Amino acid sequence: MSAENTEDFQDLQEKFGRFRILIVGRANAGKTTILQRICNSTEKPEIYDGDGNKIDPSQVEGSRGRGIHNIENELIFRSNQKLVFHDSQGFEAGREDEFLQMKKFIADRAKTTTLKKRIHAIWYCIPMDKLDRAIQRSEEMFFEECDTWNIPVVVVFTKFDALRAVAVGKLAPADRRLPLQERVVKAKPLIEGIFNSADVWGRLACMKHAPKSSVRIGDMHKSNEGCSKLIETTTNVLDEEALQMLLISAQEANIALCVKYAVQDLICIVDKVHKSLLPIGITSQKQLQKLAYWFPHVDVRINLILKLCMLCC
Repeated sequence: MSAENTEDFQDLQEKFGRFRILIVGRANAGKTTILQRICNSTEKPEIYDGDGNKIDPSQVEGSRGRGIHNIENELIFRSNQKLVFHDSQGFEAGREDEFLQMKKFIADRAKTTTLKKRIHAIWYCIPMDKLDRAIQRSEEMFFEECDTWNIPVVVVFTKFDALRAVAVGKLAPADRRLPLQERVVKAKPLIEGIFNSADVWGRLACMKHAPKSSVRIGDMHKSNEGCSKLIETTTNVLDEEALQMLLISAQEANIALCVKYAVQDLICIVDKVHKSLLPIGITSQKQLQKLAYWFPHVDVRINLILKLCMLCC
């Protein structure tokens, strides 16, 4: 790995720091479970204040009990310290003071000249276990009144598996007498219709500050598929390749995502070389070596760059 290429990736990390996400949503929306699965952990995150000082978790729990919460606090999992989370707990009640605090936090972090402090994405969690109350005052306040500036918002429809029970209840009487597994299979096609009839996404998409995209997550205790989809969707709504690379290389939930984005880059490079009818030049070599930066593990990155260097020689 050349010093120049090492410097390129170090410059990316030095410029943006760690990938930073604000997670929003009411209590029991599954936020903690999502973060744990994203970071491949069963433990609670460590908590730091805005200056990087570690905070005693018992003090934070006590503050939450009194309705006090500091959105500036950073949540970091020991299993993956490349991702930093901020939690807007307390906003789910639609309280004006909590909402104004969050609006100020988003505006400050969107406009700060300190790039390492910027929020790169927002995940807004809406649970599907009470479909008739999916959009409440808090959601209306956020998507109608909260300008997120250039920070993309991804809505995460959590507990999506709750719609399975609703679908089973809508089966014909004869089908309801089938064994459970057969009932689940029969009910699966009905889930999409139940979700669409509630028009949750349609209503959100029509609001003043509509989200960029959405992800459905269910059966969190069984599969990591939803979290991989969340990372991929978030990557796709980012408008800078550097931020995409920062997120993909930070996540460790699915190495296939690293491969996917590296291959997409490779196809673009090969296409350009093919159209130029010229051999691989210095610029193309650097672009090929950049493919390794999509990968989270340093040893994988180094080995890939060495192989690409040999290929280019």
